[in-house]
Amino acid sequence: MTDALIGKIIGGYEILNVIGRGGMATVYRAQQKSMNRDVAMKVLPEKYINDDTYIQRFNQEVAIVAKLEHRNIVPVHDYGEFNGQPYIVMRYMSGGSVDDMLNNGPLEIEQLVDIIDQIAPALDYAHSKQVLHRDLKPSNVLLDDDGGAYLTDFGIARVLGEPGSKGITTQGVVGTPSYMSPEQAQGLPLDNRSDIYALGVMLFELATGRRPFESDTPYGIAVLQVTTPPPSPRTYNPQLSFAVEEVIYKALRKKREERFPNAVAVAEALKRAINKPVMSLHDTQPGGIPRPQQPVPQRTPPPPQQMMPPPAPLSQPMYASVPSQPMTSGMVGTVRRRRSKPRGSNVWMSAALGGLLGCGLLAILALIALIVFSSANSNSTTTSTPSASGDSQAENNSLPPLDATSEAAREALITESGSSEELPTSVAPGIAPIGVRETPTLNPSLRRTGGVLVYFAERDGNYDLYKLDLLSGDETRLTFDSNADSYPAVSPDGRLIAFQSNRDGDFDIYVMDIDGKNLKQLTDNTVLDRIASWSPNGEWLVFSSDTRNDETYDLYQMRADGSELHPIFSNGARNSHPRYSPDGRYIVFTTGTADDGATWEIGRLDLQTDDFIQLTNNSSKDWSPSYSPDGSTIIYLTGSTGSAPAFGDSAIALLTGDGSTQTVLYDGGGYEWGLAYSPDGTLISYTTLSTETGREEVYVMRSDSSGIQQVTFSGGQGAVWVPG
Repeated sequence: MTDALIGKIIGGYEILNVIGRGGMATVYRAQQKSMNRDVAMKVLPEKYINDDTYIQRFNQEVAIVAKLEHRNIVPVHDYGEFNGQPYIVMRYMSGGSVDDMLNNGPLEIEQLVDIIDQIAPALDYAHSKQVLHRDLKPSNVLLDDDGGAYLTDFGIARVLGEPGSKGITTQGVVGTPSYMSPEQAQGLPLDNRSDIYALGVMLFELATGRRPFESDTPYGIAVLQVTTPPPSPRTYNPQLSFAVEEVIYKALRKKREERFPNAVAVAEALKRAINKPVMSLHDTQPGGIPRPQQPVPQRTPPPPQQMMPPPAPLSQPMYASVPSQPMTSGMVGTVRRRRSKPRGSNVWMSAALGGLLGCGLLAILALIALIVFSSANSNSTTTSTPSASGDSQAENNSLPPLDATSEAAREALITESGSSEELPTSVAPGIAPIGVRETPTLNPSLRRTGGVLVYFAERDGNYDLYKLDLLSGDETRLTFDSNADSYPAVSPDGRLIAFQSNRDGDFDIYVMDIDGKNLKQLTDNTVLDRIASWSPNGEWLVFSSDTRNDETYDLYQMRADGSELHPIFSNGARNSHPRYSPDGRYIVFTTGTADDGATWEIGRLDLQTDDFIQLTNNSSKDWSPSYSPDGSTIIYLTGSTGSAPAFGDSAIALLTGDGSTQTVLYDGGGYEWGLAYSPDGTLISYTTLSTETGREEVYVMRSDSSGIQQVTFSGGQGAVWVPG
C-alpha cells in the first residue's frame, strides 16, 4: 500500500519510509534536511484529525515528553502540524526494540540486567515528575546502536494530580492487558507501583521468552492479572536462579504495597540476585547445591577407614501400610509450555502498536464475577485444594462494582487495529472487590490430626528454619543467621534438629534444640556436607559429603554429638539424600552420575552386610527416597529426563522395600519435592509451587493422596514432622 506522505517534505523533514503503523499513529523514518540526520516522525492518521479525543491524547504525549529530559528517555526534537495532522519528531533508534531481541528467545541474564539497569532510573525520574507511563513493555524500550536502552511512547501516560480533560482517557482502564497491574485492570487509582508491576512482567518475559499470563482475549488476560499468581519463571528457563525468580515474584505481587518501592530497587535487587551464592537448595539436579562464591580449597580425602559396625537394629514399629496404586504409563510428568505470541521484526511498528489500547475491561470482568459469585454462594464451604496441575487452586474471587455512570464502564475497547467495541454500562451491585479474601484455614480433618512440622523458607532474601503447629496454625522462626539454614531433620525423640548451613563458607552439619537453642556445629571442613538424617534410635546421623570437591558425594556416619565420624559408602558416584529404614538396618539414597540427573536411581545399602543394590533401574530419573514408618514402602520422586529441564515435572511415587513394585501415588503436573511421612504414616508432607502465593509452599495430604491442603502461606520448603 502506497503512503501519501512518503517523499513529501514536512517542516524540513523528508519522509523516507514507514517504520510502523498502530491504532493511534503511523511512524516514519525521515531525514532532517538542516542537519542531515535520520529521525523518527510520529504522525496522527488523517482519519483521526477530527476526533478531539485523539488530538488531545497526541498533544498530551508532547506535553509530557517535553518535561521529561533524561538520558534514557527517547528525546523529542520537534512538534508541528501538516494539513491538520499533528506530528512528533523524535530521535531515530537504529538498534530496534527490546521486543525485537526476544525473537531469538530469552535474554542472557547479563543483557537483562543491563537493560533494566538503564531504564529503571528513567522510570523513577518520570515518577518524580508525577508521570506514570501505564504502558511499559519491551516494544516501548528502544535501543541505539551501542546498546543504550531508552523508554518511549508516553501516549497514554498520566500526570498524577492533573484531572483528565473530558473525553481523554487519563483514568479508567487503558494500556496493554499483558502488562497491566491488577489495579490498572480494575480501573482503580494508580501510583508508581503500577509501573513496577509492568516492569516485573517485562522481567518475566525477558528471562523466559514469554509473558506470565496469556489468554485468547484481552479480557481473559486482565482476569488473570487480577486473580492468578504468576507461574514459576524457572519452569520456562531452568537456568534462572531462585534469587532472580524471587525478584520477579516480588515485582509481580498482586498487592502494590508488597512490591518494590521504585524501579531502581528492582534493578539493585536483580544485580544482587545474580551474584547471590545460594542458587538452589533442592536435591534435584547436578550441581544444585548452593556453593560459596569464593573458591573452595581442595582438601586431602580422609584416609581409608574400616567401616564401623552400624547401630543395632531396632524393633520394628507397627503402622498401617500405605495404599498403592497400579503403575501407569503416565507416571512420568512432562513440562507444559505455551507458545509465545509471534512477534514482528519492525521496531517502530512495535512502538506504534503500543500507542494506545484503551481497554474497557471492567464491565466484562464484572459479568464474569456474577458467575463466580453465584458459584461461590452455592458452595460456600468449599476449601482450596491443589488442582490437577499440582498447584493450589485459587479461591473464587468477585469483582468490583460498576456504577451505571462509571467512566471505566463507558470506556471503549481500542484494539491494536484501531477498532472499538462498546461495553455495557451497568452491572448488578453488591459484589466484593477482587483480592479481598479470608485468611486460609486448615481443613477440619487435618486440624484434628494435628502435628508439628519443621521446614526451611526463604524470606527477606535469606533461608531460615521454621516450626508450624498444624493444630493452632502458629509458626515459630527457629534460626536467625544471615546464611542459609536448610534441610532440617528432627531426632526420633523430638528434642533435636539437625540441619545444613553454610555459616562458615561451605555447608556443614549443625544440631540444635527443637526450640532453636544450644546450637552446635558437628562437621567442620572445606567441602559440602549436606542433608543429614537420624538413625531410628537417635544415636547416629548419616549425611553426604563432597569429599573430593567434584560433586560426587560419599555417605558418612557420625554420632549425634559429632564423634566417630567415618565413611560408610563410596563408589565414585553422586550419593545423596540418605535415609534410614525404621529398623535401622538399611539406608536408601539417591545414586548416579554427578553431572547427569538422567542416571539417578534409588540405591539401598545394607548396614549389616555392606551390600549395595539399586532398587530402581530405568530410564526415569528417580531420587530423594524415604521410608514409611512401618518400613514396607519407600516414597520417592520420579521425573522425566531427556529434553525436559532438570527443574521439570516430578511425580510422587511408591516403591516396596525390596524394589519389586513401583507405583505412582500423586502427579500434580508441577514440581513436587521434599517428601516426608507423618510419624503415624497417615499423612505425607511435600513442597510445590503455590498459585495462591506465587512461592514454594508446604502441602499435606493423606497417605492415599486425598485431602490435599496447603499449610504454609509465606513460603515453606522441605518439611519434616516432629515425632509426638
